[in-house]
Amino acid sequence: MAYWLDWLLQSILVAVLSAIFLLMFAQVILRYIIHSPFAWIEEVAAYMLPVLALWGAAVCLRHGSHLKVDLLLEALPRLLRSAFVIAIHLLIFYFAMKVYQSGHALVELGRNEMVTSRTFSLYWPRMTIVIGGALIMFQSAVMVLREIADLAGYDLKPTT
Repeated sequence: MAYWLDWLLQSILVAVLSAIFLLMFAQVILRYIIHSPFAWIEEVAAYMLPVLALWGAAVCLRHGSHLKVDLLLEALPRLLRSAFVIAIHLLIFYFAMKVYQSGHALVELGRNEMVTSRTFSLYWPRMTIVIGGALIMFQSAVMVLREIADLAGYDLKPTT
């Protein structure tokens, strides 16, 4: 399940990044060539950024490509290193849970609030924060289970 979720997230992130690029390119064309930009284009692009940040963090967490300094970690004995990795992922889970809870409160606070251009509701852009927190919690739980399985002697290599 984690593999398919990762594949889906990567596909969504490619689509979102492409959409941001195309929207901003269209805005430049509209602004400097046609002299008639749309206000909602910049808003849509800006509200896609949490998808890139939080959902991308879940993908990076699964692949171990997030920012880390592992010089000390590699010097530790296997059991201590595994305990440290589990503790780190549990801490990530905790902070992701706080992002989830805060995002949920933000969604509920402004459920009927509209963006500045009055073209769409802020519900779904804010909901991406909640979904991002849940995705990071899921991936960190997978990483904890993978580390525990590795300690127990099961060879679970991450599928890419």
